[in-house]
Amino acid sequence: MLSPREAVAPARSVSRLRAPRMAMVAAAVLSIAAGVFATSTASAFPPGPATASYAAANHRPTAFPPAANSAWAYDPAGSPGTWVNTIRDYDRQATAGREMNEIYSFGTSLVMSCPDNDGTRCTAGDLHSDYTPGSGGYANTDAYYRAFDDPHPGSLTIVPILDGYTGTVGGYTRGFNELSPQLAADYADTVASQFCADPHVGGLQADVEPFDVSTKNGQYYFYMQLAKDFAGEHAANPARDPYRCVDATHPHGRFFSVFNFATAITPGTQSAANVQDIMNTYGNGYFMDSLYDLSSAPAFTLNGIGTYKPAAQREAANTKRWANRLHIKYGYGLPAAATGHEYTTCAAAPTATFSCVPDATGATGYPMTDYAKAAANAIKRTGATRDPDYLGTAIWGFFVGGPGDSGVVVGPTPAPADVLSYFAKHLPVARRH
Repeated sequence: MLSPREAVAPARSVSRLRAPRMAMVAAAVLSIAAGVFATSTASAFPPGPATASYAAANHRPTAFPPAANSAWAYDPAGSPGTWVNTIRDYDRQATAGREMNEIYSFGTSLVMSCPDNDGTRCTAGDLHSDYTPGSGGYANTDAYYRAFDDPHPGSLTIVPILDGYTGTVGGYTRGFNELSPQLAADYADTVASQFCADPHVGGLQADVEPFDVSTKNGQYYFYMQLAKDFAGEHAANPARDPYRCVDATHPHGRFFSVFNFATAITPGTQSAANVQDIMNTYGNGYFMDSLYDLSSAPAFTLNGIGTYKPAAQREAANTKRWANRLHIKYGYGLPAAATGHEYTTCAAAPTATFSCVPDATGATGYPMTDYAKAAANAIKRTGATRDPDYLGTAIWGFFVGGPGDSGVVVGPTPAPADVLSYFAKHLPVARRH
């Protein structure tokens, strides 16, 4: 059975301006589950491309974490593998090295039930994760594995999404930052034990938002322990790897990424130092930077292409430069489907809690291909595609949007064919692809 979180809101959670997108995806899940969207069927898929090298300084083998062409995919409740044919169609037109070789499929949400949402009063029984056999996330992984990796081993790395929202309003992971080091580590042990129990999981994409390790808080200790567990270094057990994160299929363990903006790795900040700890202590983490929602304006205020281009160039350049200073691996999230600020269409119901606000020129939307091209060009201008620390991109996103609680619908969703066609020819891939 699906957990309530999976059935209602397997969405990108809210950091800075992510609430609109969460509502869109949650509404999509409910509408698709009712039969609005048909499930794809499985067939053969060609092997994926080679992967990029890994920094020798970490004394890890090449291709770990693997360079990848990825996408976020949210399958509707009860319809695992919905985006199988979308991936196939993309791959058929992709030029060599731009095939999709990784998928961020929805795995599960962290949910906390601490007294009064107070992390300092939590107990282990208040901390929940549901990536287990029979869950929707487990079924999603299985569907993509059977469609791609089972018939063609190594063709697709499946990386379930770990979702969470720590916000004070509607946060289902409230109190997370206030967890004690021991409880945060215990929570990470729970997650690692569940994800590593699935032999088809290559890694984890952590979308716990807002991402905040500006101090050594609950998030910091959670990610440090997750990295340790995924590396098979759980020292509390004589066997060191009680969750079997390291095995014949994953000889170097599992990997993970966190999703945020470049401000989290600003040089000289405690946040940057803590991110460096998380990514590099066990050599299995990387930083996924957002090249969308690049606006501090209220939700559904259009970020016009004229302001988006310089913002994307600045964001991409800062991420590469600062990641290089920290010697951490990094990638970029690319806009393809509509976001809370970059979209083609926007419609608000009369009772909507938000409004559609044009940009400074009066425009109400721009083709998503304009945003996609600007994002890809911003990455290329940084020289990242020649950087061994650059691991590639993830496309936002495969889902069908709806108004949710906001009463606002932006489009297009999912990522439209013309944008995918563009990325199939122009995706800024890691240098070993």
